[in-house]
Amino acid sequence: MTGENEVIKAILNRRSIRNYRDEEVSDEEIKKLINAGIHAPSALALQPWSFVVVKDRKLMDKVSDYAKPIVIESLKKAKTGGMTKKYLEMVGEEGFSIFYNAPHLLLILGRNDLLYSDIDCSLCAENIMLAGASLGIGTCWIGSAKTAENSPELMGELKIPDGCHIVAPIIFGYRAEEPETPARNPAEITWLK
Repeated sequence: MTGENEVIKAILNRRSIRNYRDEEVSDEEIKKLINAGIHAPSALALQPWSFVVVKDRKLMDKVSDYAKPIVIESLKKAKTGGMTKKYLEMVGEEGFSIFYNAPHLLLILGRNDLLYSDIDCSLCAENIMLAGASLGIGTCWIGSAKTAENSPELMGELKIPDGCHIVAPIIFGYRAEEPETPARNPAEITWLK
């Protein structure tokens, strides 16, 4: 990777982190991440995102406890090979958190009334995850946290405004691991000349 520019390095070095140090990320660093996110492209420049930063670990535990039985049921119906089987075993363990004991959760919310909101918010999320990688802050998108949308009580506690939904639940904090680079399948490319 020598000779690569900083953006390419951040892309190639970004990993989903599932083990965090018990250390808070400062509000200033969190604002840097979000600022990187809001510089993502969006359809018609509508910028349909808003953010909820959760530092309350008891609330994160409550969301995790709500999501785990839903995740378990879903995984039991899926093919249980490889990673699915491993994750099913982990989710069923006593004390397991879907948030991997990360210190923080960032919810990227999209507007319900905009057609491309989910795409735009996903671009925002990727910017945030790449910015995190460049700042030494680990991140991981936790899709199963989206199940909180099925609970009006949790939606209220998470302060999700009417007219919005959770697009990208991202945990973040300082890494306590350095995962290896996973193997990548070669890109399937069709060239039309």
